[in-house]
Amino acid sequence: MDPISSSTPTPERRVARQLESVLASDMLRAARPQKREGMFDGGIGAGAFDSFMDTAMGEAMTQRGGLGLAPAIESLMRGRAGQAATR
Repeated sequence: MDPISSSTPTPERRVARQLESVLASDMLRAARPQKREGMFDGGIGAGAFDSFMDTAMGEAMTQRGGLGLAPAIESLMRGRAGQAATR
């Protein structure tokens, strides 16, 4: 079973998913063309809402399986927490 999909979210799981969501949003933002032309320019204020769309899309991507980074991040966080506890 995927550790990210279990029903009880741990603090590590929540943080890992949030980090993956932010990374996905940033990747979407970077992939968007800076200059839009023709019927896809969106008008004068369209750029003001791009960040909201990027955030929503990043969150949606993470909820639907994401980029596969959240399990690795969670694992690293648990490993570091375990090391700190044994010191």
